[in-house]
Amino acid sequence: MCARHPTVTLAGRCEGVREARRAYKALVARRALSSFFNGLTQQYISVYMVELGLSERDVGVISSFSSAVAALPSTLMSLMADVKSRRAAYLLGIALEALSALAFFIDGNAYWLLLGSALGVVSFFGLRGVENILIADTVAGARRAFAIGVANTLSVLSSIVAPLAAAYLIASMGGLSARAIRALFLVQLLGLILASLPAILIVRDLRAVGGASLRAAVSESIQLLRLNPWLWRWIFVEALGGYVFSLTMPFQMIYAVKVKGADEFTIGYMGLALNLGSMISSPLAGRLADRIGRVRTILLLRPLYYASVIMLILAPSPAYLILAFLIRGLFFASGAVFQTLALELVTYEYRGRWSAVRSLISMISRSPAPFIGGILYTLVAPEAPFLVSIVIDLALRVPLISSTPETLDREEYLKRFRAPRPLPMNE
Repeated sequence: MCARHPTVTLAGRCEGVREARRAYKALVARRALSSFFNGLTQQYISVYMVELGLSERDVGVISSFSSAVAALPSTLMSLMADVKSRRAAYLLGIALEALSALAFFIDGNAYWLLLGSALGVVSFFGLRGVENILIADTVAGARRAFAIGVANTLSVLSSIVAPLAAAYLIASMGGLSARAIRALFLVQLLGLILASLPAILIVRDLRAVGGASLRAAVSESIQLLRLNPWLWRWIFVEALGGYVFSLTMPFQMIYAVKVKGADEFTIGYMGLALNLGSMISSPLAGRLADRIGRVRTILLLRPLYYASVIMLILAPSPAYLILAFLIRGLFFASGAVFQTLALELVTYEYRGRWSAVRSLISMISRSPAPFIGGILYTLVAPEAPFLVSIVIDLALRVPLISSTPETLDREEYLKRFRAPRPLPMNE
């Protein structure tokens, strides 16, 4: 194993492998623990806003503004991973994630809600993107999808009890209310601080990132897209994802509570079912992706999403809401495969700037989605955003995903991939 690690001496090779293993364990541990504390509040953010007196349309407006405001910071975080260091970008993301919980806890007015939402979007896209880059750096390509799948599974495993723990905390404070949900954000903040300490101490840059200037990084990002047209298509896939998921996610728990009559325990069991489904299927999906390919696995799992949406709409009782989210969890296993494919579309030295350009374009283009979802929810029908999401995914995203080159055979893919020509160092 040591002999295959790209360093100079045998001792150096073995030390490099050991350092990579320590980093992988620290990254996975931090992702798992943070998932638990983030899971306490994740399903209640939109309900929290409505309990504070905002309308469903207001929720959509805040979510849209948050996405637009977060686009540039998320992009800069990914660029930092290439231009400065992976570790520096990772630490910045950890800090912003904690500040998001703090903003939600401090006050309940619209300005703090917008700040908390924006920082949450930055940490979700920016931090998760840098974290995936770091995980990819620690694992050989043949095992990468499985390794990310294991990381996601352990993350889900740690967060399985979070929704129920949140439900019991809310019930102990008198039931579903803004005051009870607000207390969860304090628990989230303290937990994130503790969960991040080991990763802060252990995770380092495993390889030099090249030291490119910001101008060179931007220029090479543009060249990447010009030389490899399928990268444009992939960005379009991610941008359209906003009109599938961002269109509906701010409203699914509001829909469950207001239309289907769910209480805090139903919401808790929905989260539990979602996590169980994802935990069960993530390693299997990773193994399948390492066997039959990333693209085929992503497409194979998509009908599960459509089934979960239809069951959510047709659910005659809370039990069916829980089943719908179990199916949704099985579908979410494709997320690790999706992340793996996105990273493998470029080579190591371009992963940060590739993540940056994806984030900037897709986040700006998808930022109107929650606002449009709010309009559909309030002016057309509560079910409208969910039905539209299926149409967009099936009619637009599926054909684009199908046209994406397969990256499982790395050598074959790299024959197609064209790297940008770097600018001279004095430019």
